[in-house]
Amino acid sequence: MSAVVVAGGGTGGHLFPGLAVAHELVRAGARVSWLGARRGLEAVRVPQAGLPLHALSVTGAAARSFPAQAAALLRVAPAVLQAASYLLRHQVRAVLAVGGYASAPGALAAALLGIPVVLQEQNAVPGISNRLLAPWCVVIACGFEAALAAFPSLPARWTGNPLRPEFFSVPDPPGDPLTVLVMGGSQGSAFLNAALPAAFAALGEGGRRPAIIHQAGPRWLADVERRYAEAGVAAEVVPFLERPAEALARAALVVARAGALTVCELAAAQRPALLVPFAAAAGGHQFANARAFAATGAAEVLEEPAASPHAVAAALERLLASPERLRERGRAGSRIAPRAAAPTIARMVLEAAGSTGGGR
Repeated sequence: MSAVVVAGGGTGGHLFPGLAVAHELVRAGARVSWLGARRGLEAVRVPQAGLPLHALSVTGAAARSFPAQAAALLRVAPAVLQAASYLLRHQVRAVLAVGGYASAPGALAAALLGIPVVLQEQNAVPGISNRLLAPWCVVIACGFEAALAAFPSLPARWTGNPLRPEFFSVPDPPGDPLTVLVMGGSQGSAFLNAALPAAFAALGEGGRRPAIIHQAGPRWLADVERRYAEAGVAAEVVPFLERPAEALARAALVVARAGALTVCELAAAQRPALLVPFAAAAGGHQFANARAFAATGAAEVLEEPAASPHAVAAALERLLASPERLRERGRAGSRIAPRAAAPTIARMVLEAAGSTGGGR
C-alpha cells in the first residue's frame, strides 16, 4: 500500500480539490495523510474527512504587513525540515501539492528527498508559488486549459479541477420562485456583501424580486442580515454553505466571485452566473477564471469598478427575464468541468508513487 501525502490548504479553493483527490486515492487503496497549516481550513475539515493531519508551523504572507510577511518567510525553512521529517518517517512515495501556504514546504521537502511531486494548479493563471514549484514536479494537473500556456516546456496536462461528485448531479432549479444564490467563497466577500442588498432593493423597484440565498461568510453574517433588513429585502442569509450542491439545486442564477473552485462547481452544476472577480486577486487570476467561464456562454462578467448596485440590478433584471435561456447558458458551461478530474489526478499520483519502486 503506497503512502501518499496531500500538501496545502488554507482556504476552500485549495482544500476541497485536495479532498476530492484524496477520496479517490483512498478508494484505490493508498494510505493518505495531509500536510497542512494549523490555522488553515484543513485543521478542521481534514480530520472530519477521516484523514490524518500533520500541521506545519507556517502562515500566509499575502495581503499582510511587511513585518508579518517577513515573519511568514522566516517560517518556511523550518517548515521544510518539519515536512521532510514527516515524509521520511512515514515512507511517503508521492506528494500532491494543491496550493496554499502549506503546499510549498511539503512540495520542496519532497523534491529535495527525491519523492515525486504532482502539482495541482486550480486557476487559469498560475500564481508565482506554483510557477516556482513547477520545475520540481513530475507533472502539473491544470484546472483550466488556459493555464497550460504558463508551463510551455513542462509536463502539464489539462485535467479540470477535482470536484466533489454531488456537483455533477444537481437537478434543474424550480421555475417558481426564481432564486438567486450569492456566493462569496468560504470566507465571504465584503464587496458582494455590500453591493447585493442594495442591488436587490433596486431590482425590486422595477418588477418582481427573486427569492434570495446569500452566503455571507461567518464574520459578516450579522452585518449582511442588517443590510437586507435596512433595504427592506427578504433574504436567507447564511454564514457558510455546508451543502453547496443543495443550495445550487434551488438557484436559477448565481452571483459570485470567480475563484477557480467556485467557477468549476458552477460549471459542473450547470448553473449560469454573474461573476464579479476579486480585483486584488494575484496576477488577475479571478478575471482569467471568469473569462474562461464566460467564453462558454454560461456567465457574464462585471469588473468591480463597474459593479455598482444599479449596474448589478440591471444585469440581474436582464438575466432573470428569460429562465429558459438561463438553463441553456448553464448547460453550455459544463464543458470546463470534466467529471473525471479527481480520478484522473489520483491515477497521476499513484503512477508517480509507483515510479519510486512501489508501495512499502
